[in-house]
Amino acid sequence: MWIGCDQSRPPESSQISAVLRFTLKRTSLQSNSLPLITHWPLSRSKSKQRVIFQEFHRLEQGAKVARGLGLGMSIVERIARVLDSKIDVRSVVGRGSHFSVGVPLAPAVAALPQRRAIPAPDFRPLADMCVLCIDNEAKILDGMELLLGGWGCKVMKAPGTDAALAEIARGPTPVGVVVDYHLDGGNGIEAIRTLRARYGDLPAILITADRSPEVRREAEAGSMQVLYKPVKPASLRALLSQWRVQRIAAAE
Repeated sequence: MWIGCDQSRPPESSQISAVLRFTLKRTSLQSNSLPLITHWPLSRSKSKQRVIFQEFHRLEQGAKVARGLGLGMSIVERIARVLDSKIDVRSVVGRGSHFSVGVPLAPAVAALPQRRAIPAPDFRPLADMCVLCIDNEAKILDGMELLLGGWGCKVMKAPGTDAALAEIARGPTPVGVVVDYHLDGGNGIEAIRTLRARYGDLPAILITADRSPEVRREAEAGSMQVLYKPVKPASLRALLSQWRVQRIAAAE
């Protein structure tokens, strides 16, 4: 196998990779010698062939062609020594060099039938729990989807009450709802009441920046949990985990 190359520079790594791929896939090796590079424009006299494996040593001819520290071949030799392999160099002055490495031949192994990958079960506490998020800001909804999705939840999104009803009609009934207090054309407490009137006593979390006692009293009177902005992810996750526990307890 030969690589043609410009006399002014050595082959690139892509060319060397191609040689290896071609040799391993297309040829049946009859010996334990695998050719690495079978043509190199630089040649070395026999007296200098072992010198190239010394650290920080470069021949003048090679230094003119490419930059380097003179470590490449010493690293190659060390790896070969660890693998109990032999590096062979043959060079004809004025023509080029041939490098090969001795590798042990192994008997052919029959290809095993490919097994279908079985997806690993998701053991996250909130895995597959469906949660409906309602907020009139699309970026907030996207953020909630990213956060809750990272916990394993399946997230349904809606910008308002009507959209939330349509979303539930298309998909599964959520385990609970997370609703922002300020919505276009209404508020989160009203949205939760509307959803419960249609789908039963859904657990609900009201997210608000309004810390007035009136809002809190109204929410608590309707059995709604309240989280104030900015919401701490740990607090939100703790409430969602309570939903999971309550759901398991109700099923038993």
